Parts: sequence; structure tokens; C-alpha cells
Amino acid sequence: MWGSPSYRIQSASDVDRLGRLTHSYQLVEGTVASVGEGGGRIYLNFAKDWRSDFTISVARKDMSAFTTAGIDLKGLAGKRLRVRGWVEWRNGPLIEASHPEQIEVLPDARGPGETKPEPPSPRSIAL
Repeated sequence: MWGSPSYRIQSASDVDRLGRLTHSYQLVEGTVASVGEGGGRIYLNFAKDWRSDFTISVARKDMSAFTTAGIDLKGLAGKRLRVRGWVEWRNGPLIEASHPEQIEVLPDARGPGETKPEPPSPRSIAL
């Protein structure tokens, strides 16, 4: 079941695909470009243009639940996230997160101080 394309994790950068998936429950993953506030909400934007990018929206009344769960919404710029929820269309694809369980803060691709391993040179391969 989990190998089915229907259940795959969607990329936050694929706005066209997410637009076709409105009114469906999805898992979306990407890096937060900026955090904004307005109209009693916190917005986690996944690209420079908040008018068309993928966004996670959290109502101000729900913020305390995220804080209690250890998620600092205002400090998520630059962090990789995975979010679960119903995709809507409001200035681009959007998921409304009302519970902290909807958002996972993912580890960076490499830990601090880690470097990408070099491939072995042909001379170092034992025969």
C-alpha cells in the first residue's frame, strides 16, 4: 500500500501538482523559505512568492498547542518540514495545520559539521 503513488510524499516545490491535488489529504515535504503573520494566522511559506507558493497556515488560537509540543512556528524558516493535511487553494496550495501532530520537523540532509563523503578512488578498491 505505502509503495503506491497515491501515498507518496509530495514536494512543496511542485506547486502545479499540489494544485491538482486540492481537496485531497496529502503529505507534503519541503524547506520553509519564510514565516509571516497576518489576519490572526502564522504562515509558513515554502518559496519567495507567498502569493503562489505552497504554504502552511496556523491560526493564532492554535499556536499554544504547537509551543507546548516544542514547535516554535516563528523559528522554522530554513527548516525542512513534513506536513499532513487537506490541500486547499488560497494564493497557491495550502494546508491548514490545527494540531502539532500534523507537522514534523525533519533533520537536515547532513548534520552539523558533516561533509559529503567522497567516493572511493579506483586505487583504493581492494580486489
